Parts: sequence; C-alpha cells; structure tokens
Amino acid sequence: MSAPRPRPLRRHALALILLASAAALLWIASHALADDARPAVGERHTVPGQPPVTYYLLDPPAPTARTETVVLVASLGRPVSDFNALRRALAQAGYRSIAVESRGIRTWAGGGFSNYRLSDLAGDIHAAIADAGLPTTARVHLIGHAFGNRVARTFATLYPQQTAALVLIAAGDKTDAMPADVARSLRLSTLGFLPWALRGGAVSRVFFAAGHAVPDAWRHGWSSWGAIGQVRAARAAHNQDFDAGGVGPMLVLQGEEDVVAPPRDAGELLKANYGARVTLVPVPQAGHALLPEQGDLIARAVVTFLRAHPAAD
Repeated sequence: MSAPRPRPLRRHALALILLASAAALLWIASHALADDARPAVGERHTVPGQPPVTYYLLDPPAPTARTETVVLVASLGRPVSDFNALRRALAQAGYRSIAVESRGIRTWAGGGFSNYRLSDLAGDIHAAIADAGLPTTARVHLIGHAFGNRVARTFATLYPQQTAALVLIAAGDKTDAMPADVARSLRLSTLGFLPWALRGGAVSRVFFAAGHAVPDAWRHGWSSWGAIGQVRAARAAHNQDFDAGGVGPMLVLQGEEDVVAPPRDAGELLKANYGARVTLVPVPQAGHALLPEQGDLIARAVVTFLRAHPAAD
C-alpha cells in the first residue's frame, strides 16, 4: 500500500490553484473595460445618474452662438477615442462635437448584464446635450459607427425635432443574418482580456479590408463588459421601430469590403428602403472599421454632407 501524500503538499497545490485563478480573474477584470484605450480628445464631462453619462466636448477654434453641434457614438465595445481624427477635422471645419461614451466602456457602471434599451442610450445622448448647455430648441447632427448607428437612429426617432441629420458609418439595416464564422470572429474581437495572438486574426478579418494592418489603437481599447450590454440592448424585440432613424437626411458611408455589414445588407438596403433621404457613399478599401482605414475620405464626405444640411434649416 502506497503511503498517502503529505497534506502540506496538497495545501500548497490548492493555494497555487487559487492564486492562479485569482490572477486570471484580476487580469480579465482589468482588461474588460477598454482601460487601455487611447484618451479621447476634448474636455471630459460626467452627467450624474444611474449610471452616470460620460462625454467629451470639443469646440472649434473660434466657436460662436451659431456653431453647430455633432454628437458621436462609437462601435460595439469600442471607445469614442476612435473618433479622434474625425473630431479634429470637424473642429477645423467649424463644428462643435460631443462624443458620448457608451455604458460599460471604461467603467463598470451600466455595462455587462444590466438591462437597458437602445432608447436608454438615446436618453444618455439627450442628457449629454443638455449638460453641454445646448438649448432644447437646438438641433444637432448625429454620427454613429456600427453599433452606434443604431443608437443614433434611435435618438433621431425619439427626438426628431432635435435632429438635423444622421451620418451612419458601417450601418447594418434589418438583418442579423451574418455568417456564423463572421459572428464568432466579431464576438472574439471584443474579448479584450485575451492575448492579441488569440484574437488579432479575428479583429483583422471582420474590421479591416484585406492587406490593411490593424493600427495600435485598434489592438487596444476593447471592452467586453460594454459589448455584453450593447448586444443585449440591440437584440431587444422593441427596437424595430427605430430603423428608419426619424425622417431627416442620412449620409451612409459603406465600406466596400465590410463583411459584418456588407453593402447588400447595409448601405444598399438603406438606400432601397429610404430612397432620397439617403446619400450613399461607397468607401473603397475599407472594412467595418472604416475610420482608421479611410479617415480623410470620411472626414471630407461628412463635412460636405453637414454643410449641405445645416441645422438651422
């Protein structure tokens, strides 16, 4: 009969397992909020509430009482710092911008399995606009990237009199029929706590056109905690009434190599559904990310569109 193992050895093994588990949980927790994202440009503000609303205000060099405001909402699990270059271009063109951080991005508040709706995120935009000091009669332009396009359209539906125009970047319409492998890669992309070696291929495949390297800013800044809540909000059955995005003009920027929201299911479908309201601009050599791929083209198209649809009209 073999002798039993010494109990101290068992205790040491158990302690090591517990320590490793605790370290793994700490690693996941510290990389689930997009804490490694680059800073957003502009002055940071927080609107008190449950949860609080964080936004970044950037004025043009010489703002006036007639300065128009653009509100921006980022993609699934992504921070608003993705808009840094576009917001600088807007400022140079004379526009004020308010970038509203989604719930669960860089904060535990309101993310994860919290029960909220797209209409709640539209309410966050409304709160940020009011906190920034804009009068209730002021109309704003809205820019939504990917998931953010759903929030922008929801705001335009709920607050049509405050909406001047919509800019939708990488915007899917009424479809959840993406291929299973694309859906898996999209989910994997948001798991910022996983090493880049495990998810880098997924990010490259579903967000970038063939041959485009993933920039450093898109290697970081992923919030799985925020993405969980956003997916739950986007899947809610009541969201079907928000697809039209109100009644105003839309600029739709469509990546020609977007596998998440391909042209036939996104830009072309929006144009077919809403006709003359939609200005469709195909963006060559661009996937679902678009902003880091064709930033100059996008900035020019956005400024041209906003000037054609002034908020004062």
